[in-house]
Amino acid sequence: MTKTLVWATRPSHQNSAWQQQLARLDADILTIPLLAIVPVMGEQDRQAIKKNVLDLDHFEHVIFVSQNAVAHAFKWFEDYWPQLPVGVNFYAVGAKTAAAVRSYGITVTECGEAMNSEAILALPALRDVSGQKVLICRGKGGRPKLAVALTERGAQVRYCELYERQLPVTAHEQSLLIPAATKHVIPLFSGDTLVNLMCVLPATINRNSIVLVLPAERVAEQARQLGFHDIRIAKNASEAAMLESIKLALLSQ
Repeated sequence: MTKTLVWATRPSHQNSAWQQQLARLDADILTIPLLAIVPVMGEQDRQAIKKNVLDLDHFEHVIFVSQNAVAHAFKWFEDYWPQLPVGVNFYAVGAKTAAAVRSYGITVTECGEAMNSEAILALPALRDVSGQKVLICRGKGGRPKLAVALTERGAQVRYCELYERQLPVTAHEQSLLIPAATKHVIPLFSGDTLVNLMCVLPATINRNSIVLVLPAERVAEQARQLGFHDIRIAKNASEAAMLESIKLALLSQ
């Protein structure tokens, strides 16, 4: 019987819990983190974060785009705001991001099942933001759609870019140890992870043997341009939705 490998590619601090979910599948699991989340270290970048944090009480709206944004932002908040200012509305992209905010005892508005900028922009509280200040907490180099749309609505938008996405230093070495397998199911939670996959994917693996499980059509289009053909798009980027698409991909093997 042909062996199928399911790759566990999440950042190391998230990958262990993800592997536990994958372990319940009828497949072999390959652990190879393809994304590393590291705090920004440049002095100019850190000064920009400090300014945003000190100005927190000037913003009507603060949006967290990921769990990582929450974790890194609150490290800064706790240094400068023993008690967060009143009158600030907090928002989160995705249920897990919202749960991360609530773990700090903060009320947060989440955008429902569609974990993307479009869903945040559809929230009633962000439709009329003319003259209001919005802070978007994210990693460096994220999508501009959210800021562009809010600016078009008249908001004054600033980014608080807290972390960088990198290719883990161990990924190349780990990729050399990938055992022979006819089929690979590779779930990737972002376009950045797809880019990193291309950096380490062994030439010996035929792309026709790969099923990519992706969180959105925009990432799928990126994959098609890179020469992948068997692509499954999950309902959203949540682990539950990705896991369901992985199960369907395995059933089709």
